[in-house]
Amino acid sequence: MFTSENIAEHVENVATNVESVTSVAVNSTVESVNASLSMFQQLQEKGISLLLEYGPKIIVASLILWISLKIINFICRRLDKLLTRRNVDTSLRPFIVSVTSIGLKILVALSVISIIGIPMTSFITLIGAMGLAIGMAFSGTLSNVAGGVVLLILRPFKVGDTIMAQTFEGTVKSIQIFNTILVTGDNKTVIIPNGALATGNIINYSTMENRRIDINIKLAHGEDIIPIQKALIEIAKEDKRVFSEPEPTIIVTVSETSVILGLRFWLKNSDYWDVNGDLNEKIYHYLREYNVGMPYQKVNFIQK
Repeated sequence: MFTSENIAEHVENVATNVESVTSVAVNSTVESVNASLSMFQQLQEKGISLLLEYGPKIIVASLILWISLKIINFICRRLDKLLTRRNVDTSLRPFIVSVTSIGLKILVALSVISIIGIPMTSFITLIGAMGLAIGMAFSGTLSNVAGGVVLLILRPFKVGDTIMAQTFEGTVKSIQIFNTILVTGDNKTVIIPNGALATGNIINYSTMENRRIDINIKLAHGEDIIPIQKALIEIAKEDKRVFSEPEPTIIVTVSETSVILGLRFWLKNSDYWDVNGDLNEKIYHYLREYNVGMPYQKVNFIQK
């Protein structure tokens, strides 16, 4: 049986335990709060110290960066106008301005980093590592940049030239760092990577002042080709845009199935397409009118 003394003793033990636990909890909470306050105070002191140390540098660096970018933009605009006055090729001007802008901005960035107080040795090491990683990831893009430099240095073509490259034919609209843009005869825009363009075959139709047209006419065996040859020469000579020197000529080729008359004549490059269309039409009407090579299956135009 529980006596009053036992009950009183038990109650006293419980009270003692509760007091002990409460004391430990309060002490632990106080220590945690004190530790948190101490850490916050240390962070605050460190933040104030960093602000006092780097704040003015950051402000000065930001001001220098803003002014430098304005100056770089001004320099690039002046450079573009200078290159325009000096009649520098339109395909080369954007590249020179772009490279100048990027180079100046890199110098400004390094100067700003130095002003802030970041150790340049560590930063340069970091840039080198990042450059290696980026170079491996964008090897194809970098090859396009290298191709663009090669095209601008060797200049196999310029803006405004008509070329054939990578199975596409068109007029060069612009030569950029990564790509070259063509506009085809039916007004389509073709973008060709410079890497493939610099290492591939390129036909430039605009390099030479004069150009030759070859019109091949396939006739059946047994056709009298003498009067046809004379008629084709006369058709070519009647067009004032066709050169008299060298004179238009006919090249005869005989195969197992046909006789091919190759009409060749020279003209200015700028007249190529107009004369090509006009003379093909005149030759076709002549063949129809005099029943040359009829039925029509015996006559076949082959344009080079």
